[in-house]
Amino acid sequence: MAFLGLGTMGLPMATRVAQFARSGTRVKFELSVWNRTSKRAALLAKMGVPTAPTPRECAQGAEFVFTMVSDVEALRALATGPDGLLEGLGRRATWIDMSTIGRSAALEMARLAEAQGAKFIDAPVSGSVGPAERGELAFLVGGAARDVQRLEPLFMAMAKRVIHAGDVGQGQALKVVLNGVGAHQVIAFTSMLVLGLKSGLTRATLVDAFTSGPFGSPAIVGKKAKVLAKDYSPEISLEMSRKDAQLNLDLQQEVGVDLPAQREIHKEMSAAVAQGLGADDVFAMERYYGKQGALEKKGKVAKT
Repeated sequence: MAFLGLGTMGLPMATRVAQFARSGTRVKFELSVWNRTSKRAALLAKMGVPTAPTPRECAQGAEFVFTMVSDVEALRALATGPDGLLEGLGRRATWIDMSTIGRSAALEMARLAEAQGAKFIDAPVSGSVGPAERGELAFLVGGAARDVQRLEPLFMAMAKRVIHAGDVGQGQALKVVLNGVGAHQVIAFTSMLVLGLKSGLTRATLVDAFTSGPFGSPAIVGKKAKVLAKDYSPEISLEMSRKDAQLNLDLQQEVGVDLPAQREIHKEMSAAVAQGLGADDVFAMERYYGKQGALEKKGKVAKT
């Protein structure tokens, strides 16, 4: 088995796979990994997991090849070229991509895999760093039912649930739609937090109400301590969320649906990224709305 991409999400996921391989399970496999910068593989090296020098060498001989990167550009970079994954992908191997790249990109990767005589499964994950470390992700999978069932023991080393969404590409469609729901929640939470604070309500009161009432989703509740502490260190960065919002707009165009609210969310996230908040957690939208309110107030004063 090969695992390529040891970023913020990939490293804890690959670590769980390595632990699974050493757990005495009846599912026997050897794991090798690759990452653009070798430093990220140091923890796995201590566990005895070899690091391949190129994606091609990592994929060679592997029955299952997992990839987890930030976007489709990063995926194309590791997949193509003389040292790319596709050059090492064997006939009858299965390439499982867990990145969030959108449906059209998944279908593009599937065609590249099929040209090599291999299979492609799109399996983006729902969850952030904490669930990845605890093995509590959800896999949203597109592919033939038989292939998905065969992969389930490996998925369950990293997750608590596998949702089979349909044929190849439908895992990505489900992830994009699900992220759209999450984006609405983030915008609602952060903008109403700013409004509440400006109205004289305390941060503790607002966060308590938001997380204990009928709108307290697990994603919101899980951020409670960080929001109270004004800790915007990234679990899922604002830049990544902006990218996901763009994928939602792309899917809308593919299927002929126009959702203005989602367009506005993308616009707001893009503006926040332009203000230098892209590397912060997505909940840093609070800082964006707080700053916007101050700017608007200043503008009104200047006009009078």
